[in-house]
Amino acid sequence: MIRRPPRSTQSRSSAASDVYKRQYVLLKERNAIRSDNTLKRKMFGKRGPQPKLSKIKVTMARLLTIVGERSRIREEYRKTLEDQYVEQKRREYESQLELDKQKKEQEPYIPKISMNLLRAKWKALRSGVDNLQYLKDAIHKDLEKQALLKDLNDRYDYQNKKVVSKDTEVSPEEEAKVIREFDSGILEQLKSGRYKISQEEVLRSHVKNWRQLNLKQRRILLGFINARRSKDAKSEFLKELNLLGQKIAYDNMNLSKQ
Repeated sequence: MIRRPPRSTQSRSSAASDVYKRQYVLLKERNAIRSDNTLKRKMFGKRGPQPKLSKIKVTMARLLTIVGERSRIREEYRKTLEDQYVEQKRREYESQLELDKQKKEQEPYIPKISMNLLRAKWKALRSGVDNLQYLKDAIHKDLEKQALLKDLNDRYDYQNKKVVSKDTEVSPEEEAKVIREFDSGILEQLKSGRYKISQEEVLRSHVKNWRQLNLKQRRILLGFINARRSKDAKSEFLKELNLLGQKIAYDNMNLSKQ
């Protein structure tokens, strides 16, 4: 009499060693049955009914299901532990960054020694001035640069802000959360009244993925952007010059009539 194969629910409570031993025993039984089938074919030309082999296949499939379930549970547990470890290290790193930031804010700011700083000191000594004014100027320039970078990072934050067209109506509260598109940088600059902007802002206002560009790519791209901006500026200058010429001609005509 052939017993039914054990169900998956009965094998789930077994130890891993018992499951592997059962797999090994089933493999031996399956190989023995296949060897007997080969012998039967040679002697009788057919292998006959195979009820035991089918039950062995079902049992092995159920054991493989259990092994797969345990493997997935183990993998999920390992991933959970990794996520907890990464989260813990991230918090430690952020707290350390915050402490370093607070410590840096408390310390007096000292500019890095560079060729520009040494050149400023040399110019001061050459003009007969021996004081620390060159350090104050360097500190002032560095702080202005840091403030400009912070302002650019907040204004052109493409990851956290939505890009909208220039004609889109946005409430005053949401204006700081969007980035408006524009067709020409020079026209937008003239309308805003900001007649002097840095090349860094020009690049960020035109290119979203500017962080992925190296220095050579940024220089090439800025060359094309500045060429287009120069063309637009020339066009606007010629328009203003034409209007000015028409106004002068109209004033001269009125004077001649008088």
